[in-house]
Parts: sequence; C-alpha cells; structure tokens
Amino acid sequence: MLKEGQKFTVKCEEMNNFGNSVCRIDGLVVFINGAVSGDFVEAEVKKITSNYAIAETTKIITQSPYRVTPACTSYERCGGCAFSTVHIKKENEIKTGYVKGTLAKFGIDAKVEDIVCPVSDFYRNKVILFYSNGRFGYMERATNRVVPHKACPLNDGIFDDIARFTAKELDDKRLRALYMRKSSGDDGEIMVCPIFTKETDIKHYAKKLKSEFPRVSTILSGVIYAKDFVLEACEFELVRGEGYIKDELCGLEFEISPRSFYQVNHACAAELYEKVISLLDADENSQIADLFCGTGTIGMIVAKRTGARVYGVEIEPSAVEDAKRNAVLNEVENIEFFEGDAKNFNKKVDACIIDPPRKGCSDFMLDTLLRLNPQKIIYVSCNPDTLARDLKKLTRKYKISSPVFAYNMFPRTAHVETIVCLCKQ
Repeated sequence: MLKEGQKFTVKCEEMNNFGNSVCRIDGLVVFINGAVSGDFVEAEVKKITSNYAIAETTKIITQSPYRVTPACTSYERCGGCAFSTVHIKKENEIKTGYVKGTLAKFGIDAKVEDIVCPVSDFYRNKVILFYSNGRFGYMERATNRVVPHKACPLNDGIFDDIARFTAKELDDKRLRALYMRKSSGDDGEIMVCPIFTKETDIKHYAKKLKSEFPRVSTILSGVIYAKDFVLEACEFELVRGEGYIKDELCGLEFEISPRSFYQVNHACAAELYEKVISLLDADENSQIADLFCGTGTIGMIVAKRTGARVYGVEIEPSAVEDAKRNAVLNEVENIEFFEGDAKNFNKKVDACIIDPPRKGCSDFMLDTLLRLNPQKIIYVSCNPDTLARDLKKLTRKYKISSPVFAYNMFPRTAHVETIVCLCKQ
C-alpha cells in the first residue's frame, strides 16, 4: 500500500490532458507530475486520497523519445503550459485521445478526427501579465504569486520587450497588470493597456512607448478596484490612438477593442471558422442564429461568405456594439444583432451556431435550442467534458451528423477546441 513520502519506479505509458503521466500502483491510480509518456522514472508520493494519489518525479532513469527540452525556464513554477516537455506531435495525439475518451465516457458514439494544429509557438495575440517587485510575469500555479519570465514561447517576442520597457518606465506600486493585444502579421498593430489599482496619468509613458515601439497604435490606461483580477471589471480610458486595433480574419476586417472576444490563435481560428462554414452548408435562403455571438465574428464571416440571413444573439451590450460596428465596417447587411438573453429570441431559423464558455450550455440554454428547433446545430466547444455532457441531452432529439473535429487552439496548454454538427432526427 502506497504511503505519502514513499518513492517508487515506474514506466510511464499514458498522459492526461493536464500533462501528468497516469499509472496504477497497488491498484491505485497515480498522477505523476514531471513525467512524459515513455519515461522510466523514480517518483515520490506527495498526496493520497481514497481514489487517487499524486506524485512528483524525482529522477528520470530512462528518457522518453517524446520528451523535449522546454523553451521556457519558468515552466515548472508558472504552470500555464501542461505540455512544455512533450513533443508537439505527441501532445496532439494526447489531446485527440482526450476528446475520444471523454465522449466515450458519456456514451457518445462519434468519430473524432485527428487534431488540427497549424502553429504551436508564438501564437498568442492577447496577453495579460501581472506586476510584482518591478517585473512582469504569470501567476504561479495555484497561488497569487507572480513568476517573472524573460520570454514566453507562446507570445510574440514584442510583448515581452514591451513588458520590460513598461516595468522600467512605470515602476509604480499601483501598477497591477499589463494587457496587450496584436493583429496578425510581422507588422501588425499593437494595443497596450497598463492596469492600475487607482486612476493614473500615463501620458508621458505613452509618448515614450510609441517612440520606442512604432507598431503600438493605441494605448489605454486601465483601473480595477476589485481585489480579484477580472478583465471585465477593468475600466479603460483612451490615452493615445483610436482605442482599438484592426485585424483581418477569413477575408473580413475586425476592429478589436479591449473587451472584444477574439480568438488568441489567429491561424487556428481561421481553420476552425472555415470548418463551421463547410458544416453549415448554407446559402442565401438560409436563416441562421449565432448564439453566444460575442462580437459577432463567426456570424459575420458566415453571413459574408454564404449570403445567409444571420441573427447574432448576445447579452453583453459592449460586445453587441463592437459587432454592429464591425458589420458596418465590412458592409455585411444580412446580419442582425439581438442584445439580450437567448430566451427572448424567437425567430424561426434553419441552423444555430453555439460557442458557449467553458462551463458549456446551461439546461435553460439547451432547452432554448430545442425550442428553436433548427434543422442543424453547429456546436463549437472549448471543453470536451461539457460538450459531451450537452450532447447527451441534445441527442435525444438530434443525431450527430459529422465527426468531431478537434483543434489545438492553445498548444502547450491543457485546452483543446472542438466542433461537431448535429441534425434533427
């Protein structure tokens, strides 16, 4: 029987989606941190519960062929990247297996296509770094401590350059975080938003920042009074520029403000949206509802590409304003936006697109979908567990009519995106 503090050796055969190796010792499931599939390791038991144990790798006896040297020196403390030590091909296999296993656990019979991963490094176009002791970094796993870093291999290098410049120019105890976004391309526009605990004048900083980094096109000063950091709770004041940056995606141009929802991985998002269009198979006679539409990105691309009549449904007023502005910018006249709860939307539609948050659809949202009674549902999900849970209810009336398509939207992290099409039985 295993005991806390006990050391053991084991050949690691499997990994879960959190980047831990999984094995059985004396009949108990053990999650081993720091081990890769194919490693033969020595590990020490750190915690034992009635259902599982947690262990830490203390020595790698034989190294796995799938193990790689991490590109980041802070990966062990940061905890943001579950697969820093795993070759990207193996990571893709693990995530595909995770989607398959999750669907099977819920009794969902569906084929899962191999994961799509067009880019795995320097893909993030949105970054929030936290400030502590004169440096920026990410939060240490399961703590409120900031882990400083020199460079993050997921971010465009210019983000880290701007962070170092900002730490030097704005060494202020009121400084809490630095929020940055960029558009695609080597010469893409950049938005910079230092965030403070009190209103702060940064005009002098903004002038020097623009001189040092000409790609910075807009600068805002943010303030958050709440103890817990939530971007939605921040208030932003424009200091320089237009207050937004522009980016091109699937042939459309989007103005992105600080609160706009926009996928962090441009290349993968483009492939995902193309799959949505192909699954819809819509034309100018189609009526489509884009629920959870946010700033309307998917709906506008569908409307422009297919000619279908699209209704974007969103409860957040600022997101609706962004969506309306971008519809005008792209001359998309066959889209209409409804600001409010989906329960009040009652248009007759042929298809619904849903892209809910990680918690998935509420029972009420699923009931709303069934009430709308579309011929087709395109479900975009960032959480296979809640996708499988929701499919269990939807398949009482709908059948899964496509494979489940997996997308590695967030390489090196534990997350995976999926799309599936359902048709009325």
